Amino acid sequence: MADIPVARSPHGSGSRLLRTPAMADHSPTGEHARRLALSVLSGLMLGFSFPPFPLGILACFGLVPLLVVIAGVERARTALRYVYVAMLVFHVITVNWTGGYAHGNDPYMMIAGAVTMLVHPFFYFIPFGLFLFVRRRIGEPLALWGLPFIWVAYEFSHSLSEWSFPWLTLGNSQTYDITRLQFITLTGVFGLSFWILLMNLVVYLFVAGLLRQKFLVRSATTAWYLAVIALLYALPSVHGSFVLPRPEASPDTRTYGSTVRVGIIQSNVDPWQKWTQSGYGTIRLYQDMTDRLMDSLGENRPDVVVWPETALPFDVLGSMNGDLLAMLRTNSTRWGAGILTGFPRRVVYPDSTTAPRSARREKGTRTRYDWFNAAVFIPAGAGDIRWYGKMKMVPFAERIPYAGVFSFFDFLRWDVGIGGWQIGPDTTVFADPRTGARFNAIICYESTYPGFVTAFVRKGAEFLTLVTIDSWWDHMSGAYQHQQISILRAIENRRWLVRCAVGGISCFIDPYGRVYDRTELFTEATLSRTIERRTEMTMYSRYGDWLGEICMWVSLTLLAAGAGRMFLKKKRAEQWQNS
Repeated sequence: MADIPVARSPHGSGSRLLRTPAMADHSPTGEHARRLALSVLSGLMLGFSFPPFPLGILACFGLVPLLVVIAGVERARTALRYVYVAMLVFHVITVNWTGGYAHGNDPYMMIAGAVTMLVHPFFYFIPFGLFLFVRRRIGEPLALWGLPFIWVAYEFSHSLSEWSFPWLTLGNSQTYDITRLQFITLTGVFGLSFWILLMNLVVYLFVAGLLRQKFLVRSATTAWYLAVIALLYALPSVHGSFVLPRPEASPDTRTYGSTVRVGIIQSNVDPWQKWTQSGYGTIRLYQDMTDRLMDSLGENRPDVVVWPETALPFDVLGSMNGDLLAMLRTNSTRWGAGILTGFPRRVVYPDSTTAPRSARREKGTRTRYDWFNAAVFIPAGAGDIRWYGKMKMVPFAERIPYAGVFSFFDFLRWDVGIGGWQIGPDTTVFADPRTGARFNAIICYESTYPGFVTAFVRKGAEFLTLVTIDSWWDHMSGAYQHQQISILRAIENRRWLVRCAVGGISCFIDPYGRVYDRTELFTEATLSRTIERRTEMTMYSRYGDWLGEICMWVSLTLLAAGAGRMFLKKKRAEQWQNS
């Protein structure tokens, strides 16, 4: 076969734009339609690789069609249009639940969900824009091999600010195959993303070679590429098969020297109605369900009982609710179990001049105060009561990003019990004085931040707890995605994770990602299980997002190299004009 001509960049960058028979249409409309179709295909593959679809393998090839499109486009503006199309489809499939359209209870939530789907795809202009810049200034080969570093650097940096939204980290697509996940004890979830990008890169190079007709379908080069693809895909599973112990190694079937028994109360309280109904009825429900759990277990009662996010609709630590706190302490002593529960915490600033700019103001007074989406541990018997304020917020839904700077957006706060939260002061590890067990309370969205969760482990958490609601979105994919993401946090830190959701999904997850006692959505349920208290530190627990940091430095180096080359080229052009 004759070689297909390859267009070269007129800018002397060495970029080789892919022109294939599939794109050799003299009609601009036809070529645009094919590129659009390939972009949509990328979005579909990425979208359906995420839970609740057990199709994580699609993520390993999902970027290939989009890379084929970009390779045939020289202008960055045109290429980014196709990027937006692919990422828009990806978002519509994966985060359509954010608007709560299944029930339509809140117009603000519906608008915020639409904004998320329409606006967040623009954030992907960052990794693709840098890729296009490097391709133009340094060349396509270096840009392609730099893409895994660029992508992971973007995902890592996107988890650091108040604008962050790590829900769509590519590694989150792989949670249905826990054998493949075991190496994240070394790298965290960003290692999964890096592996996915490497898979896409090798597959793209193979496809590009075929399209450019550099080798025949049955040639030795084809066999070599297929072997590399198969080996790269199999490596995580091969590693996991050696690391993953037998399921019988759970504490309920083996004796460990250091265990704790934990109970879970899933009440299925309507998250919308509880803020408008009597909160005391909700508290009585949790107490009654805990009574039933204790009675059913006899001598095998839990040491700690977990109630979900904002299970208490009152600030139980406030001066006006002393009787409620006394009642809970009495019950915890009667049960012989400490209570870990979510609640709203109101903090008043004695000196209004030292209050954060985003703090609320009481009408008619100069008093400044804040509400925290919090968790409190009430130990059985004597013991200090400590609380933790949520530190990672869903942008706009829970807090206006950088509200202290953009305080004029205060009017956007909404009051269905979850709007306008303040950021908690610090990570907190609770200690049960009866058993000595140490644990944390991740609140809802915080579980999507791998490095943040690891901070609790470094402070001594022997097991992890997650309290959440997850009932806002009916049976849409949000609750399923959130539950699957929890698996990654357990494996990264080799810790048991206790997951308690108002309306489900509640469960226990062991340090290797196996799920036990998984409940159904929108049901009442009580669970109890003995879990192991662990103190060893994984490489990821100890060093955190080291891979993300390395990828950041590599990406900055590529950016500097591209900028340096652009500067030198400009200086040479000026010298040529002046000579």
